[in-house]
Amino acid sequence: MPSGLPGGGDSHVRSSVHRVFTFKADPEKTQEGIEIYKDGYIPEAEQQAGFVEAMLLGDVASGNGLAISIWESEQAAKASEQSGFVQQVIAKFAGVLTEPPVNEGYEVLARSQTTVRAL
Repeated sequence: MPSGLPGGGDSHVRSSVHRVFTFKADPEKTQEGIEIYKDGYIPEAEQQAGFVEAMLLGDVASGNGLAISIWESEQAAKASEQSGFVQQVIAKFAGVLTEPPVNEGYEVLARSQTTVRAL
């Protein structure tokens, strides 16, 4: 069911902000990076005001990937940066990344979401 479409839809979805880190990691350290993300980033992110969701996407062979976090608002995303949280997270990945990640923010412009039902 579509929501958050221009001109209507779910205003909460429209106001959310996605922070996208594009990164290059050492392919031989992929599993280490995944563990840092799951055990070191996600629990701490869940404690940040305005945090909604996070996901890690990557190509294991090349080490290229995206770390996406969703925030309730631009203010919440900026607050996590200004508090030093983002810098602390990046530091945790120092031994895995081959170059500094690129951080960009995006507003949701349109969205479609399907609910998966248990069988």
